[in-house]
Amino acid sequence: MGALRRAGPAVVALCVLTLAVGWWSKARCLVDGTWTDDEQYLEWCYTDIYPLWFAERLSEGAVPYVDHPVEYPVLTGLQMWVGQQLVQPLPDDQRPVAYFHVSSLLNAAFVLGVLALLAAAGLPRDRLLWWALAPTLALHAFINWDPLAVLFLVAAIVAHLRGHDTAAGVAAGLGTAAKLIPGVVVPVIVLARLAQGRPRDALRHGLAFVGTWALVNVPVAVVAPDGWGRFFQLNRDRPPDWDSLWFLAEQALGTSVEDVVNTASAALLVAGAVVILAIGTRRRDPSQWWSLALPLLVWFLLTNKVYSPQYSLWLVPLLALSLRSFAPFVAFLVADTLAFAMRFPYLAGVAGVDAETPGYPLYAVAIIVRAGVLAWILVESTLHHDAALTAPRAVPHRPPTPGAAPPPGPRRTRPPRAREGPARRPRRHPGGAGRAGHRRAVPVPRRGARSGT
Repeated sequence: MGALRRAGPAVVALCVLTLAVGWWSKARCLVDGTWTDDEQYLEWCYTDIYPLWFAERLSEGAVPYVDHPVEYPVLTGLQMWVGQQLVQPLPDDQRPVAYFHVSSLLNAAFVLGVLALLAAAGLPRDRLLWWALAPTLALHAFINWDPLAVLFLVAAIVAHLRGHDTAAGVAAGLGTAAKLIPGVVVPVIVLARLAQGRPRDALRHGLAFVGTWALVNVPVAVVAPDGWGRFFQLNRDRPPDWDSLWFLAEQALGTSVEDVVNTASAALLVAGAVVILAIGTRRRDPSQWWSLALPLLVWFLLTNKVYSPQYSLWLVPLLALSLRSFAPFVAFLVADTLAFAMRFPYLAGVAGVDAETPGYPLYAVAIIVRAGVLAWILVESTLHHDAALTAPRAVPHRPPTPGAAPPPGPRRTRPPRAREGPARRPRRHPGGAGRAGHRRAVPVPRRGARSGT
């Protein structure tokens, strides 16, 4: 709560307003208890949360991983299960919609947690508005369960900025146990500490990350290996997603790339990451290497075979934390909104909806525009970083409150007592001159001596 107070009531209120708009944009299509006439596509109100209530057998009381394989990492499965438990007291016919509302409420809490962490990092309020008022937040905060992992990602960065590398490793481990993307901060933090001559801090961070991730995952992998492994199997076998550049390449080439996409995307990811680190680490102090998580994440989104709409949420807090200029941020918001607007009507056409829907060429234009903006951000964030955004700030001077007692002044100390005893004769210089060389020094009589003869 203290960090939210630091953000200011106006910023918090605007963030809540953005969340309310985003929630209603999805909930309005569930007022009658279900989707009808493919309105989830045609009215831009699609969310994964509602259909996965049925697809993941949460409606049957299944425990994720144990009773049914889940396509998400363990902490996301835990959040799904918590939402399931919270709606159990309700009648059966009310649970599906209530599950969406409860999950949305949890997501909203995590979004406000991200705002609190950004304020704790020292961001000025105009930068906090990048998160609080982002259209991306309204569009994607309630599509899936990503806000939990975004919270851990930002927590890892803030802990690192404060010098708490073990806590940063724990946060990154928890985030990677919810979605894989928070792991992007780990290599840059380890490399930064090694460059600073702090190998023990690098080791502590790495061990905290690995240990936390293992502590969450190993028990589930032992108890339900098939359910736990579903996430990895799905990501290995799934074809290129509609939003990815790989799907665009398939449409342009007229052939499938499924046989090579895993190897090719992994090779491009590693090669590009090496280039980004090689250039970026020469352009900033090691204390700011954490900011390279932004271009690394952008490169991941450009080369990965899946770009789900909610992935854009990952970028917004990192853009607020380190991007130097406002123009690429606005360009990204516009491009991402355009891609969102084109995606779901296109999917309505794929689903065979009998309505006027845009074909893939128009959707492809939106994807290319967004990819171009992401490439701009990648170059900009690799070459430049605004270190002043997260630098410690002096506490502003506040005038005293009328009638209040003045602050205590500096403590007065007693001057040293003069030393008693005979006064010292001034040293006589050669030639009879005094120290200045102009007048003779006059002898000072000793204490108690008579002045006369």
